[in-house]
Amino acid sequence: MRFPRPDTSHSIVIWTAGLASLLPLVVFSHSFQQLYFFHDDWELLDGAARSNLWEWLFQPFLGESIIPVFKLLWLGAVRLFGGGYFAMICLLWATHLANCLLFGWLLARFRVSPAGIGFAVLTFGLAWSNIETLGWSMQWCLLLALLFFLVAWHWLLRIMEGGRGVAGYVLCLLASALSSSRGIVCGLLLALFVLLSPAARKRKTFLCAVSIAPPVLAALAMYLFVVRHGSGRDLTAALSYGAHYFLLNPLYHLLSIPKKTVGTLALLLYGILKIAVIVWALWKADTRLRPLLLVLVAFDLANAAALGFARFHTGLDTTVSSRYQYLSLFCFGPMAGLLVARPKRLARAAVFLVWIPLLVYPWKRHAPRWAGWRGVQIRERLAEVPDSSHFDPSSVTAGRARELVTLYHLH
Repeated sequence: MRFPRPDTSHSIVIWTAGLASLLPLVVFSHSFQQLYFFHDDWELLDGAARSNLWEWLFQPFLGESIIPVFKLLWLGAVRLFGGGYFAMICLLWATHLANCLLFGWLLARFRVSPAGIGFAVLTFGLAWSNIETLGWSMQWCLLLALLFFLVAWHWLLRIMEGGRGVAGYVLCLLASALSSSRGIVCGLLLALFVLLSPAARKRKTFLCAVSIAPPVLAALAMYLFVVRHGSGRDLTAALSYGAHYFLLNPLYHLLSIPKKTVGTLALLLYGILKIAVIVWALWKADTRLRPLLLVLVAFDLANAAALGFARFHTGLDTTVSSRYQYLSLFCFGPMAGLLVARPKRLARAAVFLVWIPLLVYPWKRHAPRWAGWRGVQIRERLAEVPDSSHFDPSSVTAGRARELVTLYHLH
């Protein structure tokens, strides 16, 4: 089985949808320019300044994850850009663009129609609910993990067609796992894809083994240095949190209803709709495409389980936090894209005309608010509060932050 490269019509749609994903950054650039280092950003800077580089890279970040690839690239970007936060934000969006393009090319290689690809990429790329992921430099870890995952997936398709690149494939999976805790499952997901795909007939055992090895190593390190030393877990609360996350996202923010809350009605409304779309897409997909869709469902479920395990104590309202939307949109977009691609051209056009404003228009309201909270207020408090006081949610005091501003030339 071959996985063909995108033809001209697919390429036009992919590039158009991908570049369109940058529109919020361009249109609301003034708001993004006001953003500033926030919370985990300060923890990263303080840790790097206090430690030897190699020691710091492999220290568990805030006792939660071991992410040396992200740390090295993030600190390198801070120094490369002279401490400019807007440049860091632009780097986020550049990575987001790369993810959109790689995502579109991946779907094209499974012969998803141009309309389906366009809908999936635009949903993933333009949604205002990504505001925290694309407006906080710490979230680059997630974007990098997904970037390496997508590159690895393309590389896997090449290997399955008889090409070379096993070493590069393994390195990408390892880089994904060491960029974000979300990346640890990526090798397992591609092992699942190998098992499900008819194209891997004669090399399934080998490809599964090389897919599983990187996440196993990363998971072992996490267990030894993070999980084993962590506090107890409430299994019931973790399952509830994960279920709420899976059922509510990403539709909770995109299909707004008056006075909605995270409760039974929302679970039924958004959960039934999401599951119906997933079941329909799996039913209609051909044998070539179905393995990809099953891997995306597994990715969504794995992310739900991981969040339930790590974040159950933060309350069910946080299951719809904007920082958790990126992967949910990524996993759900192709399912909805297959549905939208079915009607005739005029009906598809009508759906796009309604859907795109739902994705984009709320940026107008949320971008300035985000800039005020994560930029203007932080800068003002940093300039005003005493050295011994805290000016944002991090453990860093204002006095220490001022030292870091001087050390890294932050602006």
